[in-house]
Amino acid sequence: MASNALPPDPYRWLEDTESERARAWLSQQQSRWNRHISADREAPAWQRLLAEVDLASAGRPVDPPIEAAGVTFRHELDSTGRAQLAARFADGRRRILLRTGDRDTVGRISRWCPAPAGDVVAAQLQRDGHENGGLHLLSTDPGTATTTLADASPHPSLVFSGDWLLYTAGSRASHTLNAHHLRDRAVRPIALPVSTPARISLHSGPGGHLLVRTRTAQDTHISWWLTHWSGERRPYWQSVDLGGLRPTALDLGSHFCYVATDQLHAIDLQLLASGGPARLTALPADPAAADTPTVIRALRVLGTGPAPPLAVLHQTGITRRLDIRPAADRCPAAPGFAWPARLRLGSVARHRDGRLGDGLWAVADDPHHGAWSGRVTAGSGLTAPPRTAHWGALTATGRDGTTIHVTLCEPTPHTAGTPTPTLMTVYGGFGISLEPSWDPLLATWIAAGGRVAWVHARGGGEFGPAWAAAGRGPGKSDTVDDLLSAADALVEQRLARPGQLACIAASNGGLVVAAALVRAPHLLSSVVCAAPLTDMARYHLDGLGALWQKEYGDPTDAQDLTALLSYSPYHHVTSGTCYPPTLFITGGNDARVPSWHAWKLCAALQKATPGTAPIFLDHQELSGHYGRAGDSARALSGHALSLLGSSTGLRPPRPEQPPSATEMPI
Repeated sequence: MASNALPPDPYRWLEDTESERARAWLSQQQSRWNRHISADREAPAWQRLLAEVDLASAGRPVDPPIEAAGVTFRHELDSTGRAQLAARFADGRRRILLRTGDRDTVGRISRWCPAPAGDVVAAQLQRDGHENGGLHLLSTDPGTATTTLADASPHPSLVFSGDWLLYTAGSRASHTLNAHHLRDRAVRPIALPVSTPARISLHSGPGGHLLVRTRTAQDTHISWWLTHWSGERRPYWQSVDLGGLRPTALDLGSHFCYVATDQLHAIDLQLLASGGPARLTALPADPAAADTPTVIRALRVLGTGPAPPLAVLHQTGITRRLDIRPAADRCPAAPGFAWPARLRLGSVARHRDGRLGDGLWAVADDPHHGAWSGRVTAGSGLTAPPRTAHWGALTATGRDGTTIHVTLCEPTPHTAGTPTPTLMTVYGGFGISLEPSWDPLLATWIAAGGRVAWVHARGGGEFGPAWAAAGRGPGKSDTVDDLLSAADALVEQRLARPGQLACIAASNGGLVVAAALVRAPHLLSSVVCAAPLTDMARYHLDGLGALWQKEYGDPTDAQDLTALLSYSPYHHVTSGTCYPPTLFITGGNDARVPSWHAWKLCAALQKATPGTAPIFLDHQELSGHYGRAGDSARALSGHALSLLGSSTGLRPPRPEQPPSATEMPI
């Protein structure tokens, strides 16, 4: 790519974030933001409402609980909105194993997994926005010291097998496999079936079965390997040929490995162990599945034996459905339920000897009230969560005629179909589904009387691989148009008046929102954009950008560069255009998206806009890609809500007026 093919880049100097010039600019931005928040009279009321939402959500599960040997482990929120790991014993005793807010900075639990014996839980704690590695082995016995495994990779894959913990060591993209003995604390490397370094993920089953997925730098396709492991340094790995099929979910039972692709399959583990082929046997079609295309997102084996029931989580478009069905056609399937928001399954309960139990915990998010959690068992029908949120739906027509689906959450039944301040959000990338879920900022917006709209744009995983591919590469510009089409539809269908639409998103969603902001600034009254990519001509040079070229394209390729520049937010800022109030949020320890992306767009917008609408940046050195937590998050959210609310006409209730949110049963 010739250098003269690139458009002007007047703020490239901000990419050197530690330079004296960039630091002086950042200091000016922080002073500008501090002056604003000092004069922000609405923020205290929003922060009070946020505190009430946090208090009402105390005990809300962050992940589904997991049972091991009669002990129930919970990753949950406390009354301040901080996460903690807790253990509840069969006799009713309860112990907090890990608090993320014990120090001046607030941490994040990125991975956790209890041992089948219920005496140890492995957890990775990341602090100050760093996505660091390392594992802590936390004992349920208060007299036992914590063991630390410093070599564990960031976001490790980990499983327990007998007296061993197997985990990925190394970096985020380059793994080796290690085993830690829980009794003598010895650590040994385990030989992989491929040359290292490789990216691997682990799946374990009862009786010592271990399934490993590998991808090496030299071989971009995924390989699967199975072994019956009992502590060997060099296991006998058997290749598992899935015939080119890409699993969407899998789980190991005592007799079979169950694999979901476009349908359910079983692999006979005993046949494989005796040297036979890894033959995929299709299971009977699920009569509970809808006629429309369905993707199995999660799969759990309930109990032991050759034909145990299966918990199957389907996704059909933007709806999730949980069913219990037999692995063989021997008994009727238990009735399931559908849910319009995020629905997740925990691991199956384990007996002390490692055998699978017949139950697990599920968590269904409610964007207004928190989350429902319930225990699912093989022998009983499923009880649907209470539908306390007020759901709605909208379809918009994209600029190329594509139908765009939007999920709505109303503050009350009375706002349905009426003009209401509406906060839109979007993701549209990497085949990841945008699932309506509980978030304290969104819940506070709803409690104050606003509507939330989730735009299911192209690039996400809501409607299968073709939908994800349609928003990849050159299609990312269509993803931006999908968001704008949804905004148009909300006004045209009189769900919002002009001036009542705001938008908030992060990461890839932040890119989409930033591109929409510069493409159609008149449509949005305000924008909050966290950790966005904005310079798509140079995104590959820093952070994790080099790993994302399949999603966005290669800027060194002339054709790809043309597509990237068609929506690159930084390159579409127009001098003399009045842009709406905007807040960019960045963290100094963001290893994924470098802060300079938001900084460059912020500087360009401030220079270009002739209006009085403010363009702000809030940068915190000790935070990262996943944002802030605790008091810092509440303070920032209060000011963000004040910006969004004041531009759309939404005000928080006065102190004497209780919010409309109520606590949801946990």
